[in-house]
Amino acid sequence: MLNDMGILADSVRYYHDADAFTATNLYHVPHAGSYHCDETYGMQRNYLDICQMLVVDEGELSVTYRGETRTAGPGSLILLDCREPHSYHALTPIRMRWFHFAGSGSTAYTHLILNTHGFILPTGSNAEIEECVRRIMVSVHQNQPNPHIISLTINKLLVLLVLVLGEKKKSDLEIAIQDSADYMTYNYADKSLSIEHLSQRAALSTCYYMRKFKEYQSVTPHQFLQTVRLSAAKQQLLTTSQSIETIADNCGFSSASHFIMAFRKSTGITPHQYRTQWK
Repeated sequence: MLNDMGILADSVRYYHDADAFTATNLYHVPHAGSYHCDETYGMQRNYLDICQMLVVDEGELSVTYRGETRTAGPGSLILLDCREPHSYHALTPIRMRWFHFAGSGSTAYTHLILNTHGFILPTGSNAEIEECVRRIMVSVHQNQPNPHIISLTINKLLVLLVLVLGEKKKSDLEIAIQDSADYMTYNYADKSLSIEHLSQRAALSTCYYMRKFKEYQSVTPHQFLQTVRLSAAKQQLLTTSQSIETIADNCGFSSASHFIMAFRKSTGITPHQYRTQWK
């Protein structure tokens, strides 16, 4: 670790010792800071048994981690597992907020995010993520911060990072396939549903529709529709006293015998056995 060279006088750092319950069961922040630094500031570590987040508010920070050097500008969120060698230094005068965090799940969440999205995270200045960081910094500023609030906020922040970073803009084709799946989900009772009809609704050729549906949904359109129909049939078997023939008709099967055959193939038992077993 380098000396505190470059950390200007209006910078602050916070230290909090976790009690036994917090250290064992909760996310917690033992060390945090709001730094104003000039271009001489830098940090280099080979190992520290904790994870870290940094948010650059002004200026540019050069970060080297996992064999890669990248520049983090204003609004960048940086995530590090400090057990791996890392360094960062100011390229310009900077203001940044940072905190170390620990607790059950912190390392697993950190690696889930790092391995998928890297260490400089494209959060797009997400308002909910920024609010979590703000709440953490407000909490650590207190002499006796509420450990449960901090734990809850760190957990929410990690979950948000996974969800926000996992989102991507869907293409028109993905939207069309999802619309087709939704259409089957709500219209499974319609016996006239066919691949030709579904592909026409999606404005795709039949072969291309079937190929892309399998790519995006991991099953064929027929398998998807069959699963939806069987799920609806199971619900009716357990919540109504309707006959097998009526349920087969309600759920879009061409006949009771077709329904029984499909049900047995899927579950290994007949609809009657299923009803008896779970009622």
